[in-house]
Amino acid sequence: MHGSSEFDIIHAVLQMRSRLRSRFVRTLAVLAAIGILNTTAPAEEPQFRGTPGPDDTVEAATTGKEVVQALQDVQRKYGADAVMMEGHLIGQAIRGGSIVEAEVSVPGIEERDGKHFLTFKIETGIIYNDREITPAARPARVWTDVVETTLRKFHALTLPADGIALRCGYTHKPYVDEADVRAHLSEGRGDPEAAAFYLLLSDVTELMSNHITGQQLADRSIVLVDGTPMHIVLESPTPTPAPDARRKEDMP
Repeated sequence: MHGSSEFDIIHAVLQMRSRLRSRFVRTLAVLAAIGILNTTAPAEEPQFRGTPGPDDTVEAATTGKEVVQALQDVQRKYGADAVMMEGHLIGQAIRGGSIVEAEVSVPGIEERDGKHFLTFKIETGIIYNDREITPAARPARVWTDVVETTLRKFHALTLPADGIALRCGYTHKPYVDEADVRAHLSEGRGDPEAAAFYLLLSDVTELMSNHITGQQLADRSIVLVDGTPMHIVLESPTPTPAPDARRKEDMP
């Protein structure tokens, strides 16, 4: 159902593993070892794809079985798509710009407005730059970079709930560039913020089928930023000029 996309995630994420701390590396190593969904494989030491450092190898070996067990528990309780969702969320967090460690978990099912939502909690590791991204743009950015891109990895989504709740944590502070923020991590990672998105599976299915846009899905969803309801406005893609227009612009 998902094709080879889960393996693409593992490959891309592990290529960037040197940017992250060892706890995240351990989790990724186990995801790679079990192919995200292959819970019939023995829960032995994870096999790295790439060349791990000695600390990564030791820590992965000591906690690999526990992580595999946790993923197997998620699959038993909530199904294979829940495990896939964890893998995609962690991959998109990295692509979205994780600077510090990222973590994902499935706290369980919560009820809201008479509906049951399977909750995914993702600490993205992203530190948004206050010099470039406004407060209103932060939840919109995490929606675009992590939430919507994750949902679009699926052709269908089967979960034991009416919808999903995605709780996305990140921080923000002013800095010059990535090198600057990395050089000053010991002084603090910035102010924490959390955006929560409550999405009905029926609406998510319409997004997957391209019957609605990401903005329309966001409009139908409940969005909370640090517990306060918020309406997010996504950045519109820059329109591509028509061929005739480009020719006219090129004329002297």
